Amino acid sequence: MNTDTETMNTAETTMHQMLRRYFGYQQFRPLQQEVIGDVMAGNDTFVLMPTGGGKSLCYQIPSLLLPGLTVVVSPLIALMKDQVDGLTAAGVPATFINSTLDAAEAGRRKQQVLSGQIKLLYVAPERLVLPDFLALLNRANVSLVAIDEAHCISEWGHDFRVEYRRLTILREKFPTVPIIALTATANERVQQDILQQLQLRNAKLHRAGFNRPNLSYAVKQKTTSLVSLFQIVEQHRGESGIIYCGSRARTEKLTEQLHDRGYRALPYHAGLDRETRTSNQEAFDRDDVEIICATIAFGMGIDKSNVRYIIHYDLPKNIMGYYQETGRAGRDGLPSECVLFYGQGDRAKQMQFISEKPDPNDRAVAIQQLNEMVAYAEASQCRRALLLHHFSDDYTATNCGNCDNCLSPNAIETVDATRQAQMLMSCVIRLQERFGVAHVVDVLRGSGAAKILNYRHNLLPTYGIGEATSKSEWMWLARAMVTAGYLNQDAESFNALRMTQLGREVLRNRQTIMLQRRREESSGRQERERSPRATSGLPEHNIELFQRLRQLRKRIADQEQVPAYIVFGDNTLIAMATRLPRTLEEMRMVSGVGEMKTKRYGTVFLEAIAEFFHEQPNIEKVERSIPDFVPPELSAMVLATLHAYRPGMDPQDIATARQIAKSTVMAHLESLVAHGKFDTVAPFVSPEKIEPIRAAFRRNGLAALRPVMDDLPADFATWDELRLVRADEYRKQQTNRQAITEAY
Repeated sequence: MNTDTETMNTAETTMHQMLRRYFGYQQFRPLQQEVIGDVMAGNDTFVLMPTGGGKSLCYQIPSLLLPGLTVVVSPLIALMKDQVDGLTAAGVPATFINSTLDAAEAGRRKQQVLSGQIKLLYVAPERLVLPDFLALLNRANVSLVAIDEAHCISEWGHDFRVEYRRLTILREKFPTVPIIALTATANERVQQDILQQLQLRNAKLHRAGFNRPNLSYAVKQKTTSLVSLFQIVEQHRGESGIIYCGSRARTEKLTEQLHDRGYRALPYHAGLDRETRTSNQEAFDRDDVEIICATIAFGMGIDKSNVRYIIHYDLPKNIMGYYQETGRAGRDGLPSECVLFYGQGDRAKQMQFISEKPDPNDRAVAIQQLNEMVAYAEASQCRRALLLHHFSDDYTATNCGNCDNCLSPNAIETVDATRQAQMLMSCVIRLQERFGVAHVVDVLRGSGAAKILNYRHNLLPTYGIGEATSKSEWMWLARAMVTAGYLNQDAESFNALRMTQLGREVLRNRQTIMLQRRREESSGRQERERSPRATSGLPEHNIELFQRLRQLRKRIADQEQVPAYIVFGDNTLIAMATRLPRTLEEMRMVSGVGEMKTKRYGTVFLEAIAEFFHEQPNIEKVERSIPDFVPPELSAMVLATLHAYRPGMDPQDIATARQIAKSTVMAHLESLVAHGKFDTVAPFVSPEKIEPIRAAFRRNGLAALRPVMDDLPADFATWDELRLVRADEYRKQQTNRQAITEAY
């Protein structure tokens, strides 16, 4: 083995040691190891990774390995505090400096930074660019700058912040320091803007898939919105949820209605003073209240891992914002629910705000984004696929099995829209493809609006031919025609409707046009049953133990004045309640329990488990997939390993050929096997081992390797062999599910 390979292996071993020691995880999530490797090599790096995908570790672990200070730019004070609290609990020397500190405390923390006691420093963008603060950093041996929520720097993003633009000074002030930019929501245009604005040099791009399999998506009609909303909230009673509303008045009113029904809820919007907003958010973080009713002012400052549901009571302005907000659910990987309430009047309300924009180009972009959001709400196809395609994610499944459209195919009806579609397309042509949907519909319905008369469109043959059809029905038809590819909207021409080649052929040949739409939604009970709680499927005693551990966590969190999830996340407590550790060593093997947390909390949680054992001696271990195994994503680096492979090569041969570490090759092979690029693992695992390992996974589930290793004879298999067989078993299960789906 050459020196470079030995160095890479040593570095990867150290990364894994930091991961286990401080964060309590046994393995990296997809892309984390590759990102950390690039950062440690001194490269500028851009990371696009969904919420809950583990972005923070991509700079937190390098901060522990690099010699100097890592500066993290974070947009909100509450987010800084939560992250620092979590890092401190894990034993990482981190702090923040912001406006909540008095001069003496801020001075003390600055001295800690200069003396090298701090490895991670969180600051807001406004403070970072101040001359005196830049002078402090010049004396502090900065090794890395991390810019979180990097989409805020782009005017094309959903949450643009002017202060982020000033971060361009970083390249000038720290020309040799690597920069890592991270975000969960950025389409292609926003990605390019981030790279340009931050002047990232030959940046290594890491783009994880946007899919969040643990999130369910559904759209419900507003005709029964309040009743349906309370059904959702009741199903999740005792669990944390966020309800997004379109106005301050709506948040206040809904909070009162929830209070009247016995729920612990608080409002959050820009009309509240800063102290109240902070207090309400802290109450939510610490599980003192279970529900926050909020405007979109409540968002990025949430690092809470156990939000079990997100409800949008009003239509968001665009898909990027919607995806960001739903991303606050299920950060711990447990099942969580995202529900959007939609009514025909929602688009008109948003159009009123858009009409107030002075710049016509801004209006055109906003209308296009709104139309995309409406198309999502009215869609009859897989909602997950629609979201992922918006971000150019290569998602090919035809049924995700976790959205309302895929779970309730009988709720989709196919209608013959030929006659009205012909009217619509004829009108578009008569208007020379120069006008938007609203104007076309007004012509069809025979409107006497001044604009119609001024253009003399009341003289067209199509004027008034559709007066018997409601405006909302015409608007739906136009959007459905765009979605189906018969029409498109030209964003550069104020969203004018234009014919596509398909539309012209269909109209010329008078072909039948069938469109899909949702019927009136089915009963709330039926849909609620399809949204499992985090503890679904567990025996009663294990659920009871989980609830007792939650109460213990809450007491500890209150004593330490930190959010409950800072102590342990729900997924870690569920793992304790199912694996039933009896010793500190067994506790240390639970995912999310690192070295520091074992020392701080291990004994008291073991005592609680032992006490429960005494009361319920028949409780048994339950091995379950929490979260379900999610295979590493395919990437350019992974596919390069596939191209380098030749029959007869073992993993070390591939590593030597590619000049990368063997452990990296094993991670690539795991991804390739799971995604069906290899139809057998026999080239890498002894054939006599494969079936016994596969049987052990079928007994214990795919989520954790440790139960499988313990289930097999001593020294029967290596961890790498387990990973490859697990990937192959995952591939087989997915293939079988798809075959069953297609059969029906």
